[in-house]
Amino acid sequence: MSEVDRTNRLDKKDYIAAETKKSLIVLHHTVGGSAQSTIDYWRSDPGRIATAYVVERDGKIFEVFDPKYWAFHLGLKGTKGAVDKRSVGIEIASEGGLIQRNGVLYCFDKVSERTRFTQDYYEHPEPWRGFRFFDAYADVQAAAVAELINLLCDQFGIPRKTPADHFDADDAYRAFEGIIGHHHVRPDKSDIHPGFQWQRTIDECRLELT
Repeated sequence: MSEVDRTNRLDKKDYIAAETKKSLIVLHHTVGGSAQSTIDYWRSDPGRIATAYVVERDGKIFEVFDPKYWAFHLGLKGTKGAVDKRSVGIEIASEGGLIQRNGVLYCFDKVSERTRFTQDYYEHPEPWRGFRFFDAYADVQAAAVAELINLLCDQFGIPRKTPADHFDADDAYRAFEGIIGHHHVRPDKSDIHPGFQWQRTIDECRLELT
């Protein structure tokens, strides 16, 4: 197991320090350049929005609060945080969806020299959730996510299951037990994007398709 950094923890005001039974893991990406920028943003937001884990671009894992606790990370209206409470969130550091203008890629839906994107990208065959180009997840990030999934499934008894349709969105997934992406429960979200190494995750975590 890769070393988990617990030196960059959030204050107790930034999450809910109440133990809850876990039956779900939700994968996200940050839509930001680094794990640190995301953690800093959570510290400045009074809404107690966060995930227990953030995976940096180099594969380093940050645990910002104990996963037996919880914070809001799904944005599901009308649920009073019910799905947030029973899930552990994992954020992957990534700019997420990219826009293309005159053959150049940009992040944050803004065209400027500051938002010009020059790193590795994933190109989907057709637009998905409003984007065709995405900041590519690194192999070391996929490896770290798989390690975390294995750890959390063992620790909390989370079922080793995942939807067979990696691109679907349905309210029924709010009751799912296993591993999903944020996009499975939010049709307006593009995390995690289609460039995620689902087959690798299925193989390394011994996940059943349902």
